Amino acid sequence: MLWLEADRLVDGARDRPHEPGTLAIEGERIALHHRRPGPADVALSLRGCTLLPGLIDFHSHLGVDTRRADLGTQVRVPPPQYLANGIARIQEDFRAGVTTLRLCGDHHRVDLALRREIRDGRIAGPRLLVAGRAIRSPRGSGGAVASVLTDDPDAISQAAQENLDAGVDFVKLFVSGGVGDPSRAPTECYFGEAHVAAAVRRAHDAGRPVAAHLLGGSGVAAAVGGGLDVIEHGWFLTEADLDLVARAGTLLTLTLGVLCGPHGHAFGEDPEQHARLRRLGERALETARRVIARRLRYVVGTDAVHGCLADELRWLVALGETPLRAIQAATAWPAAALGLGETLGTLVPGKIADVVAVEGDPLEDIEAMTKIRLVVSQGRVVYVR
Repeated sequence: MLWLEADRLVDGARDRPHEPGTLAIEGERIALHHRRPGPADVALSLRGCTLLPGLIDFHSHLGVDTRRADLGTQVRVPPPQYLANGIARIQEDFRAGVTTLRLCGDHHRVDLALRREIRDGRIAGPRLLVAGRAIRSPRGSGGAVASVLTDDPDAISQAAQENLDAGVDFVKLFVSGGVGDPSRAPTECYFGEAHVAAAVRRAHDAGRPVAAHLLGGSGVAAAVGGGLDVIEHGWFLTEADLDLVARAGTLLTLTLGVLCGPHGHAFGEDPEQHARLRRLGERALETARRVIARRLRYVVGTDAVHGCLADELRWLVALGETPLRAIQAATAWPAAALGLGETLGTLVPGKIADVVAVEGDPLEDIEAMTKIRLVVSQGRVVYVR
Protein backbone atom coordinates (compact mmCIF):
# COMPACT_ATOMS: atom_id res chain seq x y z
CA MET A 1 0.00 0.00 0.00
CA LEU A 2 1.17 3.54 -0.78
CA TRP A 3 0.59 6.19 1.87
CA LEU A 4 0.73 9.93 1.13
CA GLU A 5 0.99 12.21 4.16
CA ALA A 6 0.60 15.97 3.68
CA ASP A 7 -0.47 19.02 5.66
CA ARG A 8 -3.95 18.94 4.13
CA LEU A 9 -6.13 17.13 1.61
CA VAL A 10 -8.70 18.82 -0.63
CA ASP A 11 -10.86 15.90 -1.73
CA GLY A 12 -13.00 17.87 -4.21
CA ALA A 13 -16.21 16.74 -2.54
CA ARG A 14 -16.24 18.60 0.80
CA ASP A 15 -16.14 22.37 1.17
CA ARG A 16 -13.32 22.15 3.72
CA PRO A 17 -9.94 20.41 3.61
CA HIS A 18 -8.90 17.48 5.77
CA GLU A 19 -6.06 18.54 8.09
CA PRO A 20 -3.70 16.80 8.18
CA GLY A 21 -4.17 15.05 4.86
CA THR A 22 -3.48 11.33 4.61
CA LEU A 23 -4.30 9.15 1.62
CA ALA A 24 -3.93 5.39 1.33
CA ILE A 25 -3.63 3.85 -2.15
CA GLU A 26 -3.95 0.15 -2.85
CA GLY A 27 -3.35 -0.89 -6.43
CA GLU A 28 -4.96 1.77 -8.62
CA ARG A 29 -7.66 2.73 -6.09
CA ILE A 30 -7.98 4.97 -3.07
CA ALA A 31 -8.33 2.73 -0.02
CA LEU A 32 -9.99 3.08 3.34
CA HIS A 33 -7.38 3.55 6.04
CA HIS A 34 -7.93 2.78 9.70
CA ARG A 35 -4.32 2.18 10.69
CA ARG A 36 -0.86 3.65 10.43
CA PRO A 37 1.50 2.52 7.64
CA GLY A 38 3.11 -0.86 8.28
CA PRO A 39 6.59 -2.19 7.42
CA ALA A 40 5.36 -3.52 4.06
CA ASP A 41 3.88 -0.15 3.03
CA VAL A 42 5.55 2.77 1.26
CA ALA A 43 4.93 6.12 2.96
CA LEU A 44 5.76 9.47 1.38
CA SER A 45 5.93 12.51 3.64
CA LEU A 46 4.91 15.71 1.82
CA ARG A 47 5.44 18.33 4.48
CA GLY A 48 4.04 21.75 3.57
CA CYS A 49 1.95 20.27 0.75
CA THR A 50 -1.71 19.82 -0.18
CA LEU A 51 -3.14 16.68 -1.79
CA LEU A 52 -5.71 17.18 -4.55
CA PRO A 53 -7.47 15.09 -7.21
CA GLY A 54 -5.61 14.74 -10.49
CA LEU A 55 -6.41 17.62 -12.83
CA ILE A 56 -8.55 17.38 -15.96
CA ASP A 57 -7.71 19.64 -18.93
CA PHE A 58 -10.99 19.71 -20.85
CA HIS A 59 -9.64 21.21 -24.09
CA SER A 60 -6.30 20.54 -25.72
CA HIS A 61 -4.65 19.18 -28.88
CA LEU A 62 -1.65 17.00 -29.68
CA GLY A 63 -0.66 18.72 -32.88
CA VAL A 64 -0.21 22.29 -31.69
CA ASP A 65 1.46 24.16 -28.89
CA THR A 66 -0.29 27.50 -28.45
CA ARG A 67 2.58 28.92 -26.44
CA ARG A 68 3.86 29.83 -29.89
CA ALA A 69 2.31 30.89 -33.19
CA ASP A 70 2.29 29.35 -36.70
CA LEU A 71 -0.34 26.76 -35.86
CA GLY A 72 -0.83 25.93 -39.52
CA THR A 73 2.85 25.07 -39.85
CA GLN A 74 2.76 23.00 -36.67
CA VAL A 75 0.00 20.70 -37.94
CA ARG A 76 1.56 20.15 -41.37
CA VAL A 77 4.46 18.03 -40.13
CA PRO A 78 4.50 14.34 -41.20
CA PRO A 79 2.38 11.97 -39.06
CA PRO A 80 5.34 10.40 -37.17
CA GLN A 81 6.61 13.84 -36.19
CA TYR A 82 3.07 14.95 -35.32
CA LEU A 83 2.77 12.01 -32.92
CA ALA A 84 6.24 12.52 -31.44
CA ASN A 85 5.53 16.22 -30.83
CA GLY A 86 2.23 15.30 -29.20
CA ILE A 87 3.86 12.79 -26.83
CA ALA A 88 6.36 15.42 -25.72
CA ARG A 89 3.63 18.02 -25.18
CA ILE A 90 1.39 15.84 -23.06
CA GLN A 91 4.36 14.88 -20.88
CA GLU A 92 4.46 18.55 -19.89
CA ASP A 93 0.76 18.35 -19.05
CA PHE A 94 1.41 15.19 -17.01
CA ARG A 95 4.15 16.89 -14.99
CA ALA A 96 1.79 19.82 -14.40
CA GLY A 97 -0.70 17.53 -12.67
CA VAL A 98 -3.01 16.76 -15.61
CA THR A 99 -3.99 13.10 -15.32
CA THR A 100 -6.92 13.30 -17.77
CA LEU A 101 -6.72 15.18 -21.06
CA ARG A 102 -9.56 15.81 -23.53
CA LEU A 103 -8.23 16.28 -27.07
CA CYS A 104 -10.52 18.40 -29.24
CA GLY A 105 -9.41 17.39 -32.72
CA ASP A 106 -6.16 16.30 -34.34
CA HIS A 107 -4.89 15.21 -37.73
CA HIS A 108 -4.19 11.65 -38.93
CA ARG A 109 -6.16 10.17 -35.97
CA VAL A 110 -2.94 10.12 -33.99
CA ASP A 111 -4.99 10.94 -30.87
CA LEU A 112 -6.71 7.55 -31.16
CA ALA A 113 -3.38 5.82 -31.65
CA LEU A 114 -1.84 7.50 -28.62
CA ARG A 115 -4.91 6.79 -26.49
CA ARG A 116 -4.47 3.09 -27.30
CA GLU A 117 -0.74 3.13 -26.48
CA ILE A 118 -1.37 4.79 -23.12
CA ARG A 119 -4.23 2.43 -22.26
CA ASP A 120 -2.04 -0.58 -23.08
CA GLY A 121 0.80 0.74 -20.92
CA ARG A 122 3.35 1.17 -23.70
CA ILE A 123 3.52 4.95 -23.17
CA ALA A 124 3.11 6.83 -19.90
CA GLY A 125 0.70 9.71 -20.16
CA PRO A 126 -2.59 11.19 -19.03
CA ARG A 127 -5.85 9.37 -19.66
CA LEU A 128 -7.03 10.60 -23.08
CA LEU A 129 -10.51 11.34 -24.41
CA VAL A 130 -10.36 12.07 -28.12
CA ALA A 131 -12.38 13.61 -30.96
CA GLY A 132 -10.42 12.33 -33.96
CA ARG A 133 -10.88 14.48 -37.08
CA ALA A 134 -12.52 17.83 -36.31
CA ILE A 135 -15.01 19.24 -38.83
CA ARG A 136 -15.24 22.82 -40.10
CA SER A 137 -16.41 24.86 -43.06
CA PRO A 138 -13.86 25.56 -45.82
CA ARG A 139 -15.06 29.18 -45.60
CA GLY A 140 -14.07 29.47 -41.94
CA SER A 141 -11.06 31.15 -40.39
CA GLY A 142 -8.78 29.40 -37.92
CA GLY A 143 -9.33 25.76 -37.06
CA ALA A 144 -5.86 24.52 -38.04
CA VAL A 145 -6.53 21.24 -36.24
CA ALA A 146 -9.63 20.49 -38.34
CA SER A 147 -9.09 18.04 -41.18
CA VAL A 148 -12.64 17.56 -42.52
CA LEU A 149 -13.69 20.65 -44.49
CA THR A 150 -17.27 20.73 -45.74
CA ASP A 151 -20.46 22.81 -45.76
CA ASP A 152 -22.72 19.86 -46.57
CA PRO A 153 -24.80 18.49 -43.64
CA ASP A 154 -24.78 15.03 -45.23
CA ALA A 155 -20.99 15.09 -45.41
CA ILE A 156 -20.86 16.25 -41.78
CA SER A 157 -23.07 13.33 -40.82
CA GLN A 158 -20.82 10.92 -42.69
CA ALA A 159 -17.64 12.36 -41.14
CA ALA A 160 -19.18 12.13 -37.67
CA GLN A 161 -20.07 8.49 -38.29
CA GLU A 162 -16.55 7.70 -39.53
CA ASN A 163 -15.15 9.23 -36.37
CA LEU A 164 -17.57 7.24 -34.23
CA ASP A 165 -16.71 4.03 -36.07
CA ALA A 166 -13.05 4.73 -35.30
CA GLY A 167 -13.89 4.93 -31.58
CA VAL A 168 -13.88 8.63 -30.68
CA ASP A 169 -15.22 9.80 -27.33
CA PHE A 170 -17.00 12.85 -28.80
CA VAL A 171 -17.43 14.76 -32.06
CA LYS A 172 -15.88 18.20 -32.56
CA LEU A 173 -17.19 20.92 -34.89
CA PHE A 174 -16.07 24.46 -35.65
CA VAL A 175 -19.18 26.65 -35.80
CA SER A 176 -17.55 30.09 -35.65
CA GLY A 177 -14.25 31.51 -36.82
CA GLY A 178 -11.26 32.50 -34.72
CA VAL A 179 -9.49 35.66 -33.61
CA GLY A 180 -6.31 35.32 -35.66
CA ASP A 181 -7.55 37.09 -38.83
CA PRO A 182 -8.14 40.81 -38.16
CA SER A 183 -10.18 41.13 -41.37
CA ARG A 184 -12.89 38.75 -40.13
CA ALA A 185 -15.21 39.02 -37.14
CA PRO A 186 -14.52 36.24 -34.61
CA THR A 187 -18.27 35.79 -34.13
CA GLU A 188 -18.89 35.12 -37.83
CA CYS A 189 -20.49 31.67 -37.98
CA TYR A 190 -20.31 29.15 -40.80
CA PHE A 191 -22.45 26.29 -39.52
CA GLY A 192 -26.15 26.59 -38.73
CA GLU A 193 -28.66 24.40 -36.94
CA ALA A 194 -28.86 21.82 -39.74
CA HIS A 195 -25.06 21.35 -39.73
CA VAL A 196 -24.91 20.85 -35.97
CA ALA A 197 -27.97 18.60 -35.93
CA ALA A 198 -26.40 16.38 -38.60
CA ALA A 199 -23.49 15.60 -36.27
CA VAL A 200 -25.66 15.45 -33.16
CA ARG A 201 -28.00 12.81 -34.58
CA ARG A 202 -25.10 10.47 -35.31
CA ALA A 203 -23.25 11.15 -32.07
CA HIS A 204 -26.24 10.92 -29.76
CA ASP A 205 -27.37 7.67 -31.39
CA ALA A 206 -23.96 6.31 -30.36
CA GLY A 207 -24.18 7.79 -26.86
CA ARG A 208 -21.51 10.40 -27.58
CA PRO A 209 -21.66 14.20 -27.13
CA VAL A 210 -20.93 16.94 -29.66
CA ALA A 211 -18.73 19.93 -28.88
CA ALA A 212 -18.15 23.04 -30.97
CA HIS A 213 -15.58 25.79 -31.21
CA LEU A 214 -17.98 28.70 -30.85
CA LEU A 215 -16.92 32.20 -29.85
CA GLY A 216 -20.36 33.82 -30.17
CA GLY A 217 -22.66 35.23 -32.80
CA SER A 218 -25.73 33.85 -34.52
CA GLY A 219 -24.35 30.34 -34.35
CA VAL A 220 -25.00 30.11 -30.60
CA ALA A 221 -28.79 29.86 -30.90
CA ALA A 222 -28.45 27.67 -34.00
CA ALA A 223 -26.01 25.27 -32.33
CA VAL A 224 -28.02 24.97 -29.12
CA GLY A 225 -31.12 24.45 -31.22
CA GLY A 226 -29.28 21.68 -33.08
CA GLY A 227 -28.60 19.86 -29.81
CA LEU A 228 -25.00 20.90 -29.10
CA ASP A 229 -23.66 19.58 -25.78
CA VAL A 230 -20.52 21.70 -25.18
CA ILE A 231 -19.51 25.21 -26.26
CA GLU A 232 -15.74 25.53 -26.43
CA HIS A 233 -14.32 28.99 -25.58
CA GLY A 234 -17.53 31.11 -25.77
CA TRP A 235 -15.45 34.25 -25.33
CA PHE A 236 -18.01 36.69 -26.76
CA LEU A 237 -21.31 35.24 -25.59
CA THR A 238 -23.96 37.88 -24.92
CA GLU A 239 -26.27 37.97 -21.93
CA ALA A 240 -29.02 36.55 -24.16
CA ASP A 241 -26.66 33.76 -25.22
CA LEU A 242 -25.94 32.94 -21.57
CA ASP A 243 -29.70 32.88 -20.87
CA LEU A 244 -30.09 30.35 -23.67
CA VAL A 245 -27.14 28.28 -22.45
CA ALA A 246 -28.59 28.28 -18.92
CA ARG A 247 -32.00 27.09 -20.10
CA ALA A 248 -30.50 24.34 -22.27
CA GLY A 249 -27.95 23.23 -19.65
CA THR A 250 -25.16 23.48 -22.24
CA LEU A 251 -21.68 23.05 -20.81
CA LEU A 252 -19.11 25.84 -21.34
CA THR A 253 -15.37 25.21 -21.58
CA LEU A 254 -13.53 28.35 -20.47
CA THR A 255 -10.12 28.72 -22.12
CA LEU A 256 -8.72 32.09 -21.12
CA GLY A 257 -4.94 31.67 -21.14
CA VAL A 258 -4.63 31.08 -24.88
CA LEU A 259 -6.03 34.56 -25.54
CA CYS A 260 -5.33 36.48 -22.33
CA GLY A 261 -1.93 35.08 -21.31
CA PRO A 262 0.48 34.93 -19.71
CA HIS A 263 1.84 31.97 -21.69
CA GLY A 264 -0.49 31.71 -24.71
CA HIS A 265 0.99 33.20 -27.87
CA ALA A 266 -0.99 31.40 -30.56
CA PHE A 267 -1.94 34.58 -32.38
CA GLY A 268 1.53 35.92 -33.02
CA GLU A 269 3.67 38.79 -31.82
CA ASP A 270 2.70 41.48 -34.34
CA PRO A 271 2.69 44.76 -32.34
CA GLU A 272 -0.06 46.15 -34.58
CA GLN A 273 -2.35 43.33 -33.47
CA HIS A 274 -1.63 43.53 -29.76
CA ALA A 275 -4.17 46.27 -29.08
CA ARG A 276 -6.90 44.37 -30.96
CA LEU A 277 -6.13 41.12 -29.17
CA ARG A 278 -6.01 42.91 -25.82
CA ARG A 279 -9.49 44.31 -26.42
CA LEU A 280 -10.77 40.87 -27.39
CA GLY A 281 -9.14 39.43 -24.28
CA GLU A 282 -10.88 41.95 -22.06
CA ARG A 283 -14.21 40.95 -23.60
CA ALA A 284 -13.45 37.28 -23.01
CA LEU A 285 -12.60 37.94 -19.37
CA GLU A 286 -15.83 39.86 -18.86
CA THR A 287 -17.82 36.97 -20.35
CA ALA A 288 -16.09 34.54 -18.00
CA ARG A 289 -16.81 36.85 -15.07
CA ARG A 290 -20.53 36.69 -15.91
CA VAL A 291 -20.42 32.90 -16.31
CA ILE A 292 -18.90 32.64 -12.82
CA ALA A 293 -21.31 35.15 -11.26
CA ARG A 294 -24.32 33.34 -12.72
CA ARG A 295 -23.07 29.91 -11.56
CA LEU A 296 -23.48 28.45 -15.04
CA ARG A 297 -22.13 24.97 -15.88
CA TYR A 298 -18.50 25.32 -16.87
CA VAL A 299 -15.15 23.57 -16.87
CA VAL A 300 -11.67 24.72 -17.91
CA GLY A 301 -9.14 23.85 -20.59
CA THR A 302 -5.87 25.25 -21.89
CA ASP A 303 -6.45 24.95 -25.66
CA ALA A 304 -2.95 23.45 -25.95
CA VAL A 305 -1.10 25.92 -23.74
CA HIS A 306 0.63 22.77 -22.56
CA GLY A 307 1.64 22.49 -18.92
CA CYS A 308 -0.31 25.62 -17.95
CA LEU A 309 -3.69 24.50 -16.60
CA ALA A 310 -2.88 26.31 -13.34
CA ASP A 311 -3.13 29.59 -15.29
CA GLU A 312 -6.80 28.86 -15.94
CA LEU A 313 -7.45 28.43 -12.22
CA ARG A 314 -5.65 31.68 -11.46
CA TRP A 315 -7.88 33.48 -13.97
CA LEU A 316 -11.01 32.04 -12.37
CA VAL A 317 -10.03 33.29 -8.93
CA ALA A 318 -9.07 36.71 -10.33
CA LEU A 319 -12.54 36.92 -11.89
CA GLY A 320 -14.38 36.21 -8.64
CA GLU A 321 -14.46 32.43 -8.29
CA THR A 322 -13.55 30.83 -4.97
CA PRO A 323 -10.34 28.78 -4.96
CA LEU A 324 -12.27 25.62 -4.06
CA ARG A 325 -14.71 26.01 -6.95
CA ALA A 326 -11.81 26.84 -9.29
CA ILE A 327 -10.18 23.54 -8.31
CA GLN A 328 -13.48 21.72 -8.81
CA ALA A 329 -13.68 23.22 -12.31
CA ALA A 330 -10.58 21.17 -13.14
CA THR A 331 -11.46 18.04 -11.12
CA ALA A 332 -14.96 17.03 -9.97
CA TRP A 333 -16.98 19.03 -12.50
CA PRO A 334 -15.22 17.81 -15.66
CA ALA A 335 -15.19 14.24 -14.34
CA ALA A 336 -18.98 14.42 -14.01
CA ALA A 337 -19.33 16.05 -17.45
CA LEU A 338 -17.34 13.21 -18.99
CA GLY A 339 -19.54 10.61 -17.33
CA LEU A 340 -16.61 9.57 -15.15
CA GLY A 341 -17.78 11.02 -11.85
CA GLU A 342 -18.14 7.59 -10.27
CA THR A 343 -14.44 6.83 -10.77
CA LEU A 344 -12.59 10.18 -11.05
CA GLY A 345 -12.58 13.77 -9.87
CA THR A 346 -12.60 13.40 -6.08
CA LEU A 347 -10.34 11.70 -3.54
CA VAL A 348 -12.74 9.29 -1.86
CA PRO A 349 -12.31 5.57 -1.16
CA GLY A 350 -12.96 3.31 -4.12
CA LYS A 351 -12.12 5.86 -6.81
CA ILE A 352 -9.11 5.67 -9.11
CA ALA A 353 -6.05 7.15 -7.42
CA ASP A 354 -5.24 10.13 -9.63
CA VAL A 355 -3.57 12.48 -7.14
CA VAL A 356 -1.55 15.69 -7.23
CA ALA A 357 0.48 17.22 -4.41
CA VAL A 358 1.25 20.95 -4.54
CA GLU A 359 3.47 23.01 -2.29
CA GLY A 360 1.45 25.35 -0.10
CA ASP A 361 -2.28 25.80 0.36
CA PRO A 362 -4.19 26.57 -2.87
CA LEU A 363 -7.31 27.47 -0.87
CA GLU A 364 -5.35 30.39 0.56
CA ASP A 365 -3.26 31.18 -2.55
CA ILE A 366 -4.21 29.63 -5.89
CA GLU A 367 -0.64 30.25 -7.04
CA ALA A 368 0.21 27.03 -5.18
CA MET A 369 -1.28 25.12 -8.15
CA THR A 370 1.82 26.03 -10.15
CA LYS A 371 4.09 24.28 -7.62
CA ILE A 372 3.63 20.61 -8.42
CA ARG A 373 5.52 18.31 -6.06
CA LEU A 374 4.05 14.89 -6.91
CA VAL A 375 1.76 13.32 -9.53
CA VAL A 376 0.12 9.92 -9.10
CA SER A 377 -1.77 8.37 -12.01
CA GLN A 378 -3.89 5.25 -11.44
CA GLY A 379 -2.01 4.53 -8.24
CA ARG A 380 1.47 4.90 -9.70
CA VAL A 381 3.89 7.72 -8.93
CA VAL A 382 4.68 9.24 -12.33
CA TYR A 383 6.39 12.47 -11.29
CA VAL A 384 8.08 13.64 -8.13
CA ARG A 385 10.16 16.74 -7.46
